[in-house]
Amino acid sequence: MRRGPGTLYRRLQSVRYLLRRDRAAVVSFLAARWPIDVPLSRRLGIVARFVSTTNHVRAYHSQAQLLRVADRILRLAGRPDLTVVEAGACKGASTAKLSLVTALAGGRLHVFDSFRGMPPNDEPDHVLDGRPVRFRAGAFRGRLAEVRRNVARFGAPEACTFHAGWFADTLPAFAGPVDVALLDVDLASSTRTCLVHLVPRLRPGGILFTQDGHLRNVVAVLGDARFWREQVGVVPPAIDGLGRRKFLAIGPPAAVAAQEAGRNRAS
Repeated sequence: MRRGPGTLYRRLQSVRYLLRRDRAAVVSFLAARWPIDVPLSRRLGIVARFVSTTNHVRAYHSQAQLLRVADRILRLAGRPDLTVVEAGACKGASTAKLSLVTALAGGRLHVFDSFRGMPPNDEPDHVLDGRPVRFRAGAFRGRLAEVRRNVARFGAPEACTFHAGWFADTLPAFAGPVDVALLDVDLASSTRTCLVHLVPRLRPGGILFTQDGHLRNVVAVLGDARFWREQVGVVPPAIDGLGRRKFLAIGPPAAVAAQEAGRNRAS
């Protein structure tokens, strides 16, 4: 049986995941409270669009992960200059989903990607269970025109601004605040670049997610206190699930500092 995007297998898998792996996240999303009124029918429509996107566009995330990001965006609905950042778009499945909820929340989605795949690198890695992995140059490529087409079909292109190029070239020129960010960049070097330029811009109530917590090199970066202090310029965060989970969340610098102050008082 064929298993790629648009196949019956993909649709059946989506149903199976909704009923099992992603069920709790869907229920939570349907029951969540946000600053704006989103009727149940609209919420069900968003979930349906998420599933349809996954069925037709190659994706590397679960619905539960993107629904968690969507919930955080909608918690900030109506915030002035609400800004969502995606680093690593691939074919545009996550971009389409993020654009839908960003538009609903009244914000802007800034999409950073080379649109020519992974950069040349010498970063052999391992997943948490010890299996080796290597990200070759050009892997996970989604051309900008392809991503735009997928967002136009499944998302809200009017909410998107695209930044084409390597992160080291495009992120330093980004001057806005950040409310919600999603990283799917795989390389430790790319993770460092994104954290250095995005974490200090997180506003109170904001959050940064990474989908790369299953990679040992990325775990080493996230657990490096010297990196956080000397390169990011913030107190090293306590990251729940670090070294155990693929999907991780990092709060804004002010919240991180408050956590550390609280631990110091308790010790």
